[in-house]
Amino acid sequence: MPRNDQGPGDLFVVRLAGNFANDDGLASLEYAVRFLGVPLVMVLGHSNCGAIGAAIKVVEDNAELPGHLPGLVRSIKPAVEAAIAKSPHDLLAAAITENVALNVQRLETAQPLLASFAQTKQVKIVGGVYDLANGKVGLLS
Repeated sequence: MPRNDQGPGDLFVVRLAGNFANDDGLASLEYAVRFLGVPLVMVLGHSNCGAIGAAIKVVEDNAELPGHLPGLVRSIKPAVEAAIAKSPHDLLAAAITENVALNVQRLETAQPLLASFAQTKQVKIVGGVYDLANGKVGLLS
């Protein structure tokens, strides 16, 4: 019977609202790949992401957010703009997918460590979107 959960130490998790790679997250992933031998990195977005929704409101409506939230939006804004350029039926879903894809690309090209590990196939970097409604992960191709 397949396991649907993982125990302590099975996964190395780096979490950040909006699931983008900042310098601290990138350093954590470099540590996991270089020193722990992690063979797979997954950038995992999720449906109805509030951070992506907030970024959409800033881009479309010039909404102003308090505290450090503008910095978070700056990191997500390229995904929102890429999604808007495609005129999707569901902007939020499209921006979530774009955000995952952009961050997979960032990790695959992150110098000096992740890019070399990805190029030599010591780590595979993939993206997916977790659907909160049905609990399934749709992988990006």
